[in-house]
Amino acid sequence: MAKGQFSLVVALYNVAEYVPVFLKSLEVQTYPVDDLDIVVINDGSTDESAALVSRWAEGRANVRLVDKTNGGPGSARNAGLDLVRNTWVTFCDPDDAFHPQYFQRLSEFISRDTQQSAQMLTGRLVQFNDASLKTSQGHLLNRKFRLGDQLVDLNLNPEYIHMHGPTTFLRREVLEAYSLRFDERIRPKFEDANLIGRYLAVVDRPVVGLVASASYYYRRQRSSGASLVQGTWGDPRAYRELPEHGWLGMLEAVCQSAGHVPRWAQYMVLYDLVWFYIDDKRMHSDTGSATPQQQATMHRLLERIVALIDLEAISSFSVVSQGWLFHNILRTYYKGIRDSDPLVVEGATDPEQQVTTYNYLYQGTLPQEEYVVDGVSRLPVAAKVLEHRVLGKVLIRERILVLPAGESTEIVLDGVKAVPTTDRRVPLQPGRKPEPAPYLQLAAGREESRLAKTVGGGRVSRRVARARAGLTVRQVLSGQSRSRTAALAINRVLRRQLKSVAAKKRAAADHALIRRASTEPVRSRYQDAWLLMDRIDRADDNAEHLYRYLMKHRPEINAFFVIEQDCADWHRLQGEGFKLVPYGSDESVLLVLNASYKLSSHANWNVEYPVSRKRFGSGNAKFVYLQHGVIKDDMSRWINGKNIAAMVTTTRGEHTSIAGDNSVYRLSNHQAKLVGLPRYDALRKAALASPVEERRQVLIAPTWRQYVKKVIEVCATPEEAARAFEATDFGGTWMALLRSAELKELSANEDMDVVFMPHPEFEFVVPYLDLPEFVRPARYRDVSVQAELTKSHTMITDHSSIAFDAAYAGSNLIYLQFDGDEIFRGKHVYRKGYFDYSLHGFGPVTDNVDSTIQELERIVRGGPVREEKYEKRVQETFPFWDSRSRERITVAVENLARPWDQQLPLDAPASLSGAAE
Repeated sequence: MAKGQFSLVVALYNVAEYVPVFLKSLEVQTYPVDDLDIVVINDGSTDESAALVSRWAEGRANVRLVDKTNGGPGSARNAGLDLVRNTWVTFCDPDDAFHPQYFQRLSEFISRDTQQSAQMLTGRLVQFNDASLKTSQGHLLNRKFRLGDQLVDLNLNPEYIHMHGPTTFLRREVLEAYSLRFDERIRPKFEDANLIGRYLAVVDRPVVGLVASASYYYRRQRSSGASLVQGTWGDPRAYRELPEHGWLGMLEAVCQSAGHVPRWAQYMVLYDLVWFYIDDKRMHSDTGSATPQQQATMHRLLERIVALIDLEAISSFSVVSQGWLFHNILRTYYKGIRDSDPLVVEGATDPEQQVTTYNYLYQGTLPQEEYVVDGVSRLPVAAKVLEHRVLGKVLIRERILVLPAGESTEIVLDGVKAVPTTDRRVPLQPGRKPEPAPYLQLAAGREESRLAKTVGGGRVSRRVARARAGLTVRQVLSGQSRSRTAALAINRVLRRQLKSVAAKKRAAADHALIRRASTEPVRSRYQDAWLLMDRIDRADDNAEHLYRYLMKHRPEINAFFVIEQDCADWHRLQGEGFKLVPYGSDESVLLVLNASYKLSSHANWNVEYPVSRKRFGSGNAKFVYLQHGVIKDDMSRWINGKNIAAMVTTTRGEHTSIAGDNSVYRLSNHQAKLVGLPRYDALRKAALASPVEERRQVLIAPTWRQYVKKVIEVCATPEEAARAFEATDFGGTWMALLRSAELKELSANEDMDVVFMPHPEFEFVVPYLDLPEFVRPARYRDVSVQAELTKSHTMITDHSSIAFDAAYAGSNLIYLQFDGDEIFRGKHVYRKGYFDYSLHGFGPVTDNVDSTIQELERIVRGGPVREEKYEKRVQETFPFWDSRSRERITVAVENLARPWDQQLPLDAPASLSGAAE
């Protein structure tokens, strides 16, 4: 056996950039580094990682470097497990680092464990940012360290689970006695937790030693790429290997060893499942890239996994909040629980519209409903069924009801009365202290003050000792000299002090501004205002078009337009007489705090909340989402998180997909209004003044791709970005179209101008692309998009929603979709929605450049009339051709201030809505 207590198994693979920090953190340990048994397995590295370790290991008999062919971290760790010598084994990563007293604190804890009860030791995980070195202890599983060093029996306190291999120490004798190794089939994560679970199932008691004073530094946001656990759901193995061998494999193995599945093992899997569900609910989740086969495989395995998790575990699990939906998916879908007393949750009440929202979850068919408000049977103002889908499968349905507000409301479901409540019955256990037991005896440790070093005959204060340790940590993590680290630390202290002074001044100014917002001069200017904006730095969208209508036809509405003062559109709008307020100004704060409505074509957080909520609050203005275009893809994960009072929809299909039953959107007819986009009023008039047969332009306007954006945004120069753009399949295909000899010939023979107008995400590379002379580049910021549309005989796009605008303007359409549905499988942020291009599209769908050119020639030479089937689709898609969309929207906004039974119909004549003739 080696001299010390600890063996380190290090799986090394292409981390040369970080290895020096890892090795330095070993050198500065207060525990003798020569007493550490260090086994480094070079897992086929192709960089300098192994050479760096080899040079560091020279003259160190306790360090062994072993080469093997690449097989993944589990394979490398298993190779290391065959070589370890000491009592406690850990699996640290060579891109991380240790606190200088890490191993000393662990050693002291072992000495304090008088009965040697701990079968597993765990250090505290401290995450740090690769660039800024900013640290965080906010990992949810760190809450178990809140009481300091502890001995915990997981059979008594299953919520004290630990799943991170690098901060875990296991007894070598147990690993060898039961031949426990990493399951190399588990990818791309959970292999640590799987081994930990199988290990704890074979020991006499699963007692864990929580060494809160031992900090392990885990590198996050690495400059050279993501860690193994980041981007899990973009890995195809996550849908079979992870659930089958990871989650299910652990539960079955634990059951075989222990004779049952202990609560702590169930909690370990539930913890991972919660994060899977949370990830799937994100708008940009990689789970959107899962194929139908991967989805089906995952769902089959989840059935088997949850079958091994008992109802009591589901009902008590609160290591991380499950949330109302996931908790009930587990109970009702997987466990088939049907409560005898239905739960109806009471939501917000709108005092102006005098309505209250209620929600309940159900499986199977929709219950028979009755509604009694203040003793009177009533009908809902609005109602819908929302489907909650996980990996494409409906696991539970939510009924959303908007009822007249009252003092008392009863909802009867299938004959059973439910009294609405705000209690969602989701478990939320307060943090429990470890249950006492005679075998959990931890001797008192030395006070921290006694650990302070003696310097110059005097004792150093705890504060100074901590500061010195922190300085050492930053020195190690940064790789800088101690003097440089100290100088930077002093600068940080000074910056914090200056920042604190500035923050106090800003807070005082903010409070003064808030008080000013309620003064009479300000209220007389901004009270009940309508705040309109498009983008922060750009107009020419739906808010601008609606504002122009209000300015001309509804001058009594107190409307203001918000935009950055130094943008190109400011002077243009100012010249038209728009009442402008600079974005980010004090004046914008006064406006927001007094406005009744915020209306915008965009719903990004900095548009939905144009001033800082933290500094000024959210205000009382209701948000009206005018939309930027027609929604055809599944945007529910984004929109459902918005606090939208009213939302514009434009086509029948779009409206049904959002407000209709069995959709994935939370909005009902109460919020989603089929009224048409404001800019379509002007677009329709301009299109009528520019007949298609007179147009001599082909507009090429592709949308963007997330994977292409990631490629070009890291380029150092626009020129480099342009080259990178062309090197992608996306950029290469569109450049091949633009440079084709056939397109040039068609342009010349048919006297057609060719305009290239890519999505704004890519327009910065346009000046650096080698475009043919016959192609005119256009950027959204430099042109009027509506003017380009109404000049276009034909538009070629891929998946862009601008196709709806072009179709409404009378243009012919061609869809070049060379990547087909792959755009919905990880190449972009979209998830497939209701719109099928073959069934609903406004023109032919092609999959290559040659076919696109052939279709273009056929359309250009075939005559001015749009093909009959596509014309019919256009007419059926858009319900409004009357240029009154802005009027309908104005009525919809004004209805937000009217009781539900006094609201005007959206097609009310101008005389009723108050519009000028």
